[in-house]
Amino acid sequence: MGAAVIVGASHAGVQAALSLRQSGWQDEIVLFSAETDHPYHRPPLSKAFLAGEKDAGQILLRSPDLYRDQQIDLRLGEPVEAIDRAGRFVTSKSGRQPYSTLLLATGSRARRLAAPGADLDGVFTLRSLRDSRAIKDALAAAGSVVIVGGGFIGLEVASTSAKLGRKTTVLEALPTLLSRALPPAVGDFLRSYHEGKGVRFRFGAQVAGFEGEGGRLRAVRLADGSTIAADMALVGIGGEADLDLAKDLGLRLSAGGIEVDAHGRTSAEGIYAMGDVAGFQNAFAPASMRLESVQNAVDQAKAAAAHICGGDAGLTAVPWFWTDQYDLKVQMAGIGRPGAVEILRGDPSTGAFTLLQLVDGRLIAAHSVNRAADHMMARRLIAERVPIDVAAAADAATPLAKAVLAEATTSRMATAGP
Repeated sequence: MGAAVIVGASHAGVQAALSLRQSGWQDEIVLFSAETDHPYHRPPLSKAFLAGEKDAGQILLRSPDLYRDQQIDLRLGEPVEAIDRAGRFVTSKSGRQPYSTLLLATGSRARRLAAPGADLDGVFTLRSLRDSRAIKDALAAAGSVVIVGGGFIGLEVASTSAKLGRKTTVLEALPTLLSRALPPAVGDFLRSYHEGKGVRFRFGAQVAGFEGEGGRLRAVRLADGSTIAADMALVGIGGEADLDLAKDLGLRLSAGGIEVDAHGRTSAEGIYAMGDVAGFQNAFAPASMRLESVQNAVDQAKAAAAHICGGDAGLTAVPWFWTDQYDLKVQMAGIGRPGAVEILRGDPSTGAFTLLQLVDGRLIAAHSVNRAADHMMARRLIAERVPIDVAAAADAATPLAKAVLAEATTSRMATAGP
């Protein structure tokens, strides 16, 4: 076989290494990481770790001993500097590493804000454990916090900041929160909930620059001329796929990432990509897309490893995602679309509800707040593409499983067999 070389040691890279072993890969597995920390869970970086509820040892993806036990050569603090596609080797500070199969799990990097003063002390982005450590230290000393961007990372950090008692302001360029990811009703609910915790919002806000004194942030200046005092600022305006190596390899790109199929194969034989860096045609989406989620990274890694080891099953899982803010667990399943019929289950004023989205009578997406059972069943119903009884689906007291139309239920039972 030869060596399997994996570039990137976050959720996708680690899962790929483990799944290769589980799928029968007998030869060398080399896992390169640019970071010096052992691979860790990323979701806690904006929540439990940042709030001091968990330490670095509690958010590790796997025990450090597991890599040795599985004969995975984990090379920390060793970024891959170049890849020779023709010669089939990668180059890092320790020299050349040949490969028979190459897996790219380089992830994404935080989008930077091109504004004067963005390099001041006290202005941060959040992508790594190192970033989170720095933000955690800054939060401990901050009185006022400004967050640029009302996306998931921004709102999670806003939640943590508010819980720590900091004066927190979120600047959002668009008129509503999370308009690209959530229906307006869910975004509006989150806005109201945050406001109830003391978070302030400025919509339609454009940052003109960061103002400092002695090299340290003191305020954020907006395009309308107003300023907001800030001891620290987080820029959370999304991420971009890390394509530096892919471009050098001449790989075909799609949706801002490396184009892959359901098995993770790129346009080059023997090279796979997965996770945040991969652009693909998801079976539940109308167009090619990049998904930045733990679930997608893990599922793509499993599919790629299986294919490398001779399997034929591609990625078919329904996309899902979650975010924790205060005592809210917001869970999303499927991919929403403009114009979908929306059905509300439950009362948002109680802090527990689900917004369903249907197209042609079938569930395509569900957005649940503190209704985990709805989320789990929605994933199944989206995958099965069964017709939904709208009246039953709207009744929060009726289990979502009972909202499947009778003829569809009969068909499912017949398919399942005795």
